[in-house]
Amino acid sequence: MSRNKIQFGRPKKAKQKLSQISITIDNLSLEGRGVARVAGKTIFVEGAIPGESLTVKIERQHKNYDEASILAIDTPSEHRIAPSCEHYNHCGGCQLQHIEPTAQLAYKQQAVLSLLERSAKIIPADIVSPLISKAFHYRRTARIGVNRLTQSQRAIVGFRRKNSSKLLQISSCIILPEHLADLFDHLRDTLDKIDNAKAITHVEYLQGDDTGALTFRVVAKLSPASCDLLADMLQTFKLQGFLRYNDSLVPLANNQGRLNYTVSQQTLSFEPGDFLQVNAAINQQMIDRATDWLALTAKDTVLDLFAGLGNISLPVARQVKQLIGVEGSASMVRRATDNAEANNINNCQFFTSNLSQDVQHQDWFNLDYNKVILDPPRSGASDLIKQLLQSDTISERSPVTHILYIACDPSSLARDAKLLKSLGYQMDKFSVMDMFPNTAHIESMALFTPATKKPQRRKSIKLFSR
Repeated sequence: MSRNKIQFGRPKKAKQKLSQISITIDNLSLEGRGVARVAGKTIFVEGAIPGESLTVKIERQHKNYDEASILAIDTPSEHRIAPSCEHYNHCGGCQLQHIEPTAQLAYKQQAVLSLLERSAKIIPADIVSPLISKAFHYRRTARIGVNRLTQSQRAIVGFRRKNSSKLLQISSCIILPEHLADLFDHLRDTLDKIDNAKAITHVEYLQGDDTGALTFRVVAKLSPASCDLLADMLQTFKLQGFLRYNDSLVPLANNQGRLNYTVSQQTLSFEPGDFLQVNAAINQQMIDRATDWLALTAKDTVLDLFAGLGNISLPVARQVKQLIGVEGSASMVRRATDNAEANNINNCQFFTSNLSQDVQHQDWFNLDYNKVILDPPRSGASDLIKQLLQSDTISERSPVTHILYIACDPSSLARDAKLLKSLGYQMDKFSVMDMFPNTAHIESMALFTPATKKPQRRKSIKLFSR
């Protein structure tokens, strides 16, 4: 009797041998990787720039695409520069420091416009110049990882490595404010001295106009001596300090002054754990552009969805009849209400509501409003848009003449823009925002109005001067 195994199904294909090839990069993906096409198959190359000729090694093969690494840059792009950060080749925080900042933003704009045209068949009627930020020292929020090396028991403080969940030891970060240049070294030295540093899982940083704060997330209570060491370190950088244990927030020291920032001449207070737009300069530009695009008048009632602590709501409220703000976090709603009162703004109402669920029976839903601001999370707002514009109560309300959509994810924007188009709206204006320079993250804003005219044909996109 034969002992050969019986083979069922089709014969297995022999695995293709990984090889090195020469390619030319066509464009950048939404993740910031170079994109090339060889024999009909897409190849993604980290660290590549459109127009470059490269010799690459195929590292991973998939059914519809391959991933490659650069072996040699045969013809470099005119926009290639030397990264400024000493950790750039290993840190996962930034992906685009090898590209001149102005070109980064142009590539991001092209990527979103191409996605809109390809997946939603939308060409904005007006492509407005991007909102531009300085390339470094712009970030006023950060999450800093903390761990302890097994063998040496030395603390490790930093960010995640590229394509890894492991932490990279960081000595300084040039996207944080300049006065925090030595924060990582001081924090690491302090953690090496305290007796139960392993109880700290990560550190959250928030910066206001006059003072900032570090919040230490802990899974076990720290000793008084450990708290004193952390408080001394915080004093060096004039930062407030807090411990967050479960849902409890405990001050580490005698924190002086309130945490706040100014936008459009409104002073907004915040607390550790609150969401802030990470780039203060772009935040102000975004609000200025939002109020301009919405063409606000004293007769308008504006519905601000995902309102947070009133970042856009309060500047808008100054110019309209009434502002209705809705936010999922009850604590943020309290903060928005308090900020309105502190700034003597009395034409605001703020509501707590889970905007990912059915909201048609909420008190705020049937109020009369004619302009809407949407600033959703990465998942977008398609279900919410359907409720707003397809509800049985629409005929009882004023028509929505302006919808401002602030997008932190291009794919969600494209999906929701396609939905708005099907509901009778056109993308009247569009621009990208340099909220996260040197990263692949793309933020943009778009204005939708009732479709009454054909959109203009898109002009060829040129690299704009900085």
